[in-house]
Amino acid sequence: MGFQCVDCVRRAAAARPTPRTRFGAPASRSGRPLLTYGLIALCVVMYALQLGVSGLTDATAFAPAAMSEVWFEPWRMLTSSIVHSPGNAMHLAFNMLALWFIGRTLEPALGLWRYAALLVLSAIGGSAAVLWLTDPQTPTLGASGIVFGLFGALFVLMRSAGGQVGGIAVLLAVNLVFSFAVPNISWQGHLGGLLTGVLCAAVIAYAPRGRLRGTWQALGLASAAVLLVILTWAGMLSYADLVAG
Repeated sequence: MGFQCVDCVRRAAAARPTPRTRFGAPASRSGRPLLTYGLIALCVVMYALQLGVSGLTDATAFAPAAMSEVWFEPWRMLTSSIVHSPGNAMHLAFNMLALWFIGRTLEPALGLWRYAALLVLSAIGGSAAVLWLTDPQTPTLGASGIVFGLFGALFVLMRSAGGQVGGIAVLLAVNLVFSFAVPNISWQGHLGGLLTGVLCAAVIAYAPRGRLRGTWQALGLASAAVLLVILTWAGMLSYADLVAG
């Protein structure tokens, strides 16, 4: 009968490299997309609150003209992504279905912090595009910027992994045409989220491999965040000058 040295087994386990996904995230056995499910639950709860709480939609939607007295309320760039058009359940249902469909794939592959950064930056990117390209009087809301960011990220990540991206390209094209063709849809938010998702995914997928890959990815995503802050700041200055003039 043989015996194993307990300390030796522990040292061997500690020295064993942590299994990781192609994009540097620790490989999880469960792979449960808890952040995706949490975001879906938050949007559903907010929608219910919108139906019951007067003024909640106006307080959370993103519209530069509604913020002129305080000049800028930056949290609206995020809150506008978790509220939807009251009485339009299809708006909520479509976004949540798309989030569920894509998030279950991307979250385990990217890991918590990369995926969270992708969600937040896509939301901000959509709002930044709205700031520059939309009538300041028009309020914008919905998780579509995040959804399009995930679509763009999925395309880049699958392409970098050598996967087939034809189906995703067709789906993206159809949704973009739909965004431009149908009235009262914020194509600006969709486009901003899409471009931000593509940028974030490129940073994650093409960061130099090695022990510092996570550091390079974090620096790249932080740079993307700084770029969005600069675009937002410049956009609000431009709007302030327009109001003053």
